[in-house]
Amino acid sequence: MLKKILFGFIVLLAAIIASSCEKEISNELPEQESQIVVEGSIENGQAPIIFLSQSFSFFSSLNFEDIVNNFISGASVSITVDNKTIDINEICYSDLNDFSKSLLLKSLGVANEDSLSNEFDFCVYTPIKSDNIFELPYLLGEAGKTYQLHVEYEGKKLQSSTTIPNIVPLDSVYVQVHPNIDTLFRLFAVLDEPPELGNFYRYFTQQNNNPMYPGLSSVFDDLFTNGREFFFPLDKAQPRSEEFILDTYGYFTLHDTITLKFCSIDKPHYDFWRTLEFSADAVGPFSGAIDVAFNIEGEGGIGNWGGYAAYETQIVAK
Repeated sequence: MLKKILFGFIVLLAAIIASSCEKEISNELPEQESQIVVEGSIENGQAPIIFLSQSFSFFSSLNFEDIVNNFISGASVSITVDNKTIDINEICYSDLNDFSKSLLLKSLGVANEDSLSNEFDFCVYTPIKSDNIFELPYLLGEAGKTYQLHVEYEGKKLQSSTTIPNIVPLDSVYVQVHPNIDTLFRLFAVLDEPPELGNFYRYFTQQNNNPMYPGLSSVFDDLFTNGREFFFPLDKAQPRSEEFILDTYGYFTLHDTITLKFCSIDKPHYDFWRTLEFSADAVGPFSGAIDVAFNIEGEGGIGNWGGYAAYETQIVAK
């Protein structure tokens, strides 16, 4: 299961490789300098979670152990909000008490500790404490606020800014049976889109106690739906490593408990996921290089820092 938690990092590292490719083919490719890869998010009512790792060379022999061991420890991380700068501590999962573990797992979209592997530990930067089981994180996301991230490591200084928009809840959700298989159901949502142009969305789904995944094309905007009521499908999300079966992709099974997380995000956050997902899908000998819209600023760093205004609901497919 920990491998699934870290799947986003593998996609991110792949995007780094793709974004560094040149259109002109050369027999000798220079070794690229390692960069700090930032993947962080903050959600309304949740503590921020920041992963830091080192990028890999295109020619590295990459395995899961390398990814786990390549996380960066010892960085200085802080977040500024409301003109107040708050230091963010580094914690490892194995050091947390049960209450703090549950908070961290919820932030990562994992249902329970039983689904985690004991083979690897992992460390993150987050304001979750382990010394007091009744103490909540000292920083929780709030809609309408802007959060500036600061990272310092080995002389490199990185920064980014993200805003948690106001929540835009769905009007309703419903299921529709597969045209040929009566035990499979597709999830649909109805959204009354606000009249202001410039809303951006991302969604995640969870099947029973499985991890929560984003859709393969998880983001969209209101360019063609602004101010209108419209309905749209929400896929049963799956990891990109899982086999894609066209006839049954996106369908849930009869009696599934479906958890849907529908999020409003700001434009830089949307641009990152839009270009990253497009980059991940654009594979093959005739695909061109795609620039991923990283929103991390500073020499020697790339990645994403994004805010989520999340609306969550649960449905049982009947």
